[in-house]
Amino acid sequence: MASFCLDDVVKTPMLAFAPMLDEGDHSAAQHIAFIEATLELYSKTLDAITFVIGDNCSVNQRMAGLLNVPLVGCVSHRFNLAVQRMMEEHKNLLDRIHCVMLRARSVKNRSALRLLTPLAPQLRNDTRWSSTYAIVASFFEIKDHLAAITDLRVIFPAPVEIDAMHSLRAVLDVMQGFTLAFEREDLTLSEARVLMDALCDKFPSMSHHLSPRAAIVKHPYFETTVIKVIDGREIRVHGCMESVVGNELRQRLSSEAQVTMH
Repeated sequence: MASFCLDDVVKTPMLAFAPMLDEGDHSAAQHIAFIEATLELYSKTLDAITFVIGDNCSVNQRMAGLLNVPLVGCVSHRFNLAVQRMMEEHKNLLDRIHCVMLRARSVKNRSALRLLTPLAPQLRNDTRWSSTYAIVASFFEIKDHLAAITDLRVIFPAPVEIDAMHSLRAVLDVMQGFTLAFEREDLTLSEARVLMDALCDKFPSMSHHLSPRAAIVKHPYFETTVIKVIDGREIRVHGCMESVVGNELRQRLSSEAQVTMH
């Protein structure tokens, strides 16, 4: 997928939807070869790439290095990692919910639950934090029905645990709101920074992944400079007044010919 500006409108066309040139090779070099072959179809070269946006995985980092362009990490990916890290503090509560929901999915208990509600119990997976939100929301939707099933009473959370789960749910509701905000198509990097700063202020532990200088950010100076350009602020390069570097960056960000690869 490419991103570029045309007549002051951001365009994000999918340039290709095809397997790699060598399906057994998923190295950074092979990704670049695929991108180069794709760009040739549009009479473009690798020089058209201004920066790369993607997860901060080793392949993407290496690819950006070979292209000699900055890597802007996916904000949603960083947010997902930050929430997962924060949820480790609530592991016991989440494990209790998962245990009840897992047992509720047995043939006997699922049959009993169907007599009470058409809603089915959800389970967590470790890939996306959204599954944590889903299982907690599902638990509270069918909590009273689950408590009515004899086989589940022995493992059902105590009232004090239910209270703690209510507090956890409130936090997850906040996280879900930020998830939707980060998924906005018109979200700018500057607006994303404001959202991440708000999260860091409210939940300091999330700074590990969301702060401007977090270890996961591979090109913090570039991201900071882009935000300044978006906000119309003066660019200072390594403590100096705005220079050719700042002018070139503005030109590259505003040029219709520049392409950003996702």
